[in-house]
Amino acid sequence: MEQLPLPTSLAEVETLIRALYQPNPPETISKIQEVLHRLQRSPEGWQLAQSLITHREDNIRFYAALTLIIKLNRDSADLSEDDAKRLLESIIGWVIQSLSDGAGHFVTKKLCSALVTYFMHFSHLWPACVRHFIYCLDLGRGASVESLDDALQTDLLVGKLDRQKLRAAIWFATSFVEEVGKTDMTAPKFIQVHGRLVKNGPDVVCLLARGFSPPPDNPGLKIQGEALACFQRASPNPELVAPLRHLVGPAINCFADADLFQATAELFSDVLANYSAFFTDEHYDALASLFESPWAAEHYQRLLHGNHQEDGISFGLLLLAYGDAKVQDLMRSTDSRSQRFLESLSGLLAADGYLVGEDTIFVPALEFWSTFVETMIDTTYSDEDAAQAWKPYADQHLKAVVMNCWRKIQWPPAEVFAEWDSTERVAFGDARKDVSDMLESVFTLEGFSLVSFFTGLFLQGLAARSWPELEASAFCLSALSDCISDDARYDAELSKVFASPFFDLLGQAHGPIPLRLRQTGLGLIERYCEYFERNAQYLPNALNLLFGALGDSVLGGPSARSISTLCSSCRSILTGEAGAFIRHYQTIRSSQVLESLAEERIVLSISSIIQAIKDEEQRLHTFEELYSFLKKDFELAVQLKANPNLLNLRHPDFLRGLDPPNPQAIPPPDDIALQVALRSMRCLASMAKGMQDVKEHPIDLEGDAQTQQANSRLAALQENIMRVLVEVQGVFSTSGEVVEIICNIFRAGFSETEPGPFVFPPDAVTNYFVQQRFETPRIGTLLSTACSFIGSLYRGPKAFVPAQLARLVPWVISILQALPEPEADTEITLNGISFVDKVMVKSPEVLFHPHHASLLEFFFLFSLKVLEGKEPLPKGAAAEFWANFLSLKPPPVPSASTDPAAPAALQQTLAAATAHLGPLLARSLVRNLAGGAARSELDRLCEPLKRLVTTQVDAQRWLQAALMDDAVVGGAAGAAGADGGGGGGGDDGRVRVGVEERAAFLRRVIA
Repeated sequence: MEQLPLPTSLAEVETLIRALYQPNPPETISKIQEVLHRLQRSPEGWQLAQSLITHREDNIRFYAALTLIIKLNRDSADLSEDDAKRLLESIIGWVIQSLSDGAGHFVTKKLCSALVTYFMHFSHLWPACVRHFIYCLDLGRGASVESLDDALQTDLLVGKLDRQKLRAAIWFATSFVEEVGKTDMTAPKFIQVHGRLVKNGPDVVCLLARGFSPPPDNPGLKIQGEALACFQRASPNPELVAPLRHLVGPAINCFADADLFQATAELFSDVLANYSAFFTDEHYDALASLFESPWAAEHYQRLLHGNHQEDGISFGLLLLAYGDAKVQDLMRSTDSRSQRFLESLSGLLAADGYLVGEDTIFVPALEFWSTFVETMIDTTYSDEDAAQAWKPYADQHLKAVVMNCWRKIQWPPAEVFAEWDSTERVAFGDARKDVSDMLESVFTLEGFSLVSFFTGLFLQGLAARSWPELEASAFCLSALSDCISDDARYDAELSKVFASPFFDLLGQAHGPIPLRLRQTGLGLIERYCEYFERNAQYLPNALNLLFGALGDSVLGGPSARSISTLCSSCRSILTGEAGAFIRHYQTIRSSQVLESLAEERIVLSISSIIQAIKDEEQRLHTFEELYSFLKKDFELAVQLKANPNLLNLRHPDFLRGLDPPNPQAIPPPDDIALQVALRSMRCLASMAKGMQDVKEHPIDLEGDAQTQQANSRLAALQENIMRVLVEVQGVFSTSGEVVEIICNIFRAGFSETEPGPFVFPPDAVTNYFVQQRFETPRIGTLLSTACSFIGSLYRGPKAFVPAQLARLVPWVISILQALPEPEADTEITLNGISFVDKVMVKSPEVLFHPHHASLLEFFFLFSLKVLEGKEPLPKGAAAEFWANFLSLKPPPVPSASTDPAAPAALQQTLAAATAHLGPLLARSLVRNLAGGAARSELDRLCEPLKRLVTTQVDAQRWLQAALMDDAVVGGAAGAAGADGGGGGGGDDGRVRVGVEERAAFLRRVIA
């Protein structure tokens, strides 16, 4: 962007300033600002400010005042002491002139800011700044600091100021205390500044006292508001607390002035919330008396009955700030004044209007009562006074709070809610969550009585068919589920709810229950899974309700989630119902198309019940029954892929392939076939997850797992599933999602210790892996799954492990060999190195078998190249591999081994590999440490370096050779001279490292 030339006259400067405040394109404004900033920073800036400061136009005056501030901040050190003193008198004179000229307030305030900036740089020349400024205002001109010795007392000087000058003095004091308060009082450069603030404190208080009782002239000029603002800015300064406390009474009196109420309420709310120690007991008593006055009663009633505008909400926030500051005392007090005040705070939760949209005081009031409850909990369980005379009083307030919250969280009518915008709707939901959190805390204090309270409200709302009340009661009971669901002592109360006619009404598809209540009611079932485990007589009805809601577009997803949660928790109770659930699922499938995630959850639910069936034959039979639906879908997808003419969108089986369910245009048959396959694959993955054993079984880490007798039916089932997986992948060979789902199915079986349909034989899994090629989609995910497979192998019979690894190692390395560069696919590189590392650590004799010699030669060089690369994750894996390699020791000879010489041969192989690779590894590590690695990578790279130094006798020689190689380090050893000195920059811009520095580094590494 081309710069504008600097102006050559004051007239041109004035023109630029005027243009800055006129409508102009952003780029023009930016250019003007840049020129004006250059002027302000230039040596002529002082003269420019003095020339413009008395201009008749306010914008130009403002620019001049701003220029003064910039010059003071940038160039104050260039001023002599005499120049600084003259500048002070000039600025004060300009302030006074701006008052007499009727300049805009923003000009006078900016000049006051310039005076404060002067003080920050020259506080030693202007120690009594507030008193001196007031003195000059009284004189009507700038005067020397020395002349202040003959001045009247500050209170007399302040008393002589008219309202206009008094206001200017308060503006200066406000900026003064605010700017000093922003600085660090412990920093050496500001210690004296804060010391002088303390000395000015009495003058500030004297000024504010007059501000709260201004002179009678010009009554339309409100000074008290400025005094309140200054008070608020000054209160955070610890140095001013003592003198300012004398002004609390006059500040409280400002509440009576309607024009000052907002500013006064903001001041006291701020100080109460952030600096509550500022007020003394006398001040708190004065505020408490104010809150009992007719004036406060009027404000309170207006707030309760709909005055949620600025004044109304400010009064409510003031009450809450006082309550927060005195929460401990209020909680422990039993006197009538404290009880009345707490009643008023609980009443804030019952203000007129709907939550958030109309009632804006509810959420702040709820925050106070949440704090009150937490304080009660802390005191109740730590109080040494066993009597706790205050607790019955506090409990009464909690009951009112809970009742008011219950009323307030009730949903508004649908037509009202529809008028709310998205922000109001979200805020309403968030407020309900906040109530839920508070109820959990209240439960800690009230226990059974709280549950009984909401149970009673639930039954009362049901009898009256008051749906909003009923929904709020169900919501509150849901909120308490984490507290009581697993405790049988509450079952009798909960049974009043779950045995009530409500759930019969809920099951009526076209019954009177509104949608929100249906959602909350169905969610209530999910929240009490443990209850249904203990009270199985209610479980079938609960599940029937949930199954009945699956077809609803709104309730289907949540219902499926609830079914999944219930069935997983109560699986052992429901084993006799597995067949009925499958038939229910079949009915739903034949009549409608469920949302995909909902169907996955239903399949997961039924599978978790099947897993709990104890008889193996019955379990497998029931599993096959459920699996047959998915198998049929797989067959349909394969057939449709081969013959698109089979597509019939009037049949629900084909509709399962539409995603989304009602697309604007019908997708091609190939896409529909893929979606049918993917949907069924995800359901199969859900079956695998559901069939996982939730019970913990002991694992013998030292012993060898025994081979279990194979069940022919199970083996045939596993073979069928594997064949389906391979066929689907083959037909949809370009789909990465198919591969990923297959990996998820495998992983579900890897974590199991007992036989099952998805605990495939190791040979079957290995056969699947080695058939995959580099071109297979998501091959990196397959390598990651192969890493997980290794861990599962070692939980089985150890005798079968070597044969599997011997087939997998060449496959993994062949995938790495197909990469054009290690960084071409970081996922493949990372998982490939991790796989080889796992094999090496667990079965080095397999990895270092002579048959793998050529593959290992490639892999070692490949991992060194990765170690010198830029990708952090593969680089970290390579570093870990080399650290493990250097620590490798041959495993002990098994007692039944047929080759006792194997460990010795492996030792020789490792020694030969280390002797060949050690120098190469040293070069890679040194290259990284010399600047090739990011700082965040150094910790991981230090591990192989430590192992190299501690395990290899030739490590020092290898490292020295690498360090002295300029191609590795990037320095110039020859240019350093015999004394090892020298340095400077190389031709390539890299820093030259002398020989002595390299040798010193090596000594520190080896030490």
